[in-house]
Amino acid sequence: MNKHIVNSLKNYEFTYDKNNGYGFINGYEVNVFYNAMSVGPLFLFSTFLPQSKKNDFIIKMNSFKIPLVQAGSFDFGVTVMVGAMTAKTFEKKFITTLPKILEALESIDAPRKDVCPQSGIDIDDYNSKLVSLLGTKNKIRVSNEALNTINDNIEKVNDDYKNAPNNYLKGFCGIVIGAFLGFIVAVILGSLGFITSVAPLLSIVFGIFLYKRFKGKQSAVMIIMSFIVTIISVLCASSFVYILTANKLVAEVGLTYKGFEALFYCLEVSAEFKRFFIGDLVLSGFFTLLAEGICVYSLIKMVKRPKKME
Repeated sequence: MNKHIVNSLKNYEFTYDKNNGYGFINGYEVNVFYNAMSVGPLFLFSTFLPQSKKNDFIIKMNSFKIPLVQAGSFDFGVTVMVGAMTAKTFEKKFITTLPKILEALESIDAPRKDVCPQSGIDIDDYNSKLVSLLGTKNKIRVSNEALNTINDNIEKVNDDYKNAPNNYLKGFCGIVIGAFLGFIVAVILGSLGFITSVAPLLSIVFGIFLYKRFKGKQSAVMIIMSFIVTIISVLCASSFVYILTANKLVAEVGLTYKGFEALFYCLEVSAEFKRFFIGDLVLSGFFTLLAEGICVYSLIKMVKRPKKME
C-alpha cells in the first residue's frame, strides 16, 4: 500500500494486503483500494442504506465541491475516491476530506459496523461472518442470514446461466453477417488502394455484437466460431482484392489470365506484388489475433461465474 495512505490512516485500526486495506474509522467498517494509475485511493464505507439515501450521500458530498473527490455507491454502502495532485499532498487532502465524509454519513443516519450492511439487522461476532467481496480483496462483515441469502442468489444465477439455451445456430448467423460486413469493408478499402488489415477488427466486433443480439450463448464456442469465420473472411477478401488487381496487371501486358491464374502469375513474376500480398495477409492475421485476444479476455471476465462468499 502507498506509504502516504498508510500514514493518513495510522490513527485507525487498519491491516493491509498489497494495494488493499481493511479497518475502521469512527465505527464504520472501511475498505481502501489503491491503483497507481488512479488519482487517489477508493474508500468503501460499509453501511446499510436504501439507494435513495445513498443518492443523498452522493448529493451531499458533491455539495462540498472538493476538487478530485468523487462519491458513489455499491451494494453494501457508499464509496469515496479521494484524489490529490500528487501522492505527497494526499495526506493533507485526506485530513480535510474525511470530516466531510463523516458529516455526510451522519446527515443520512448511516448505520455503523454493528448493523449488517446487507440485511440491516444487528450483528456481533457470533451471528455474522467476515467475507471477501466477489472478485476483490475487499472484506465485509455480514449476518449469517444475509450471507445465506447472497449465496443462494449466486447459486441461482449460476444455474440459470448453465441451463440457458445455447442458440449457437442463431449466434453463428450473427458472426457470419459480421464477417460479411468485414469482407465488404476489406474489398472497398482494397479497391481504393488502402490497407485491408483493419477489416478483421470490424468483422469480429460486428460478429460478436450480432452473436449476442441473436441470443447466442456467450462461451468458448463463440470465440472459436468467430476466429474460424473471420480467418476465412480475411483470406477470401484479400484473395478477391488481389485477384482483381492481378486481372488488371496481366491485361495491361496483353495476357489473358483470369482469377487465380492471374494471381499466381503476378505472385511469381512480381516481387513487389508478392511483398504487398504477403504483408497484407500478415497484418490481417495480426489484427485478427489481436481482436480475438481482446474478445477472449473480455469473454473470460464475462462468463466467469461468481463463487459463493465464504
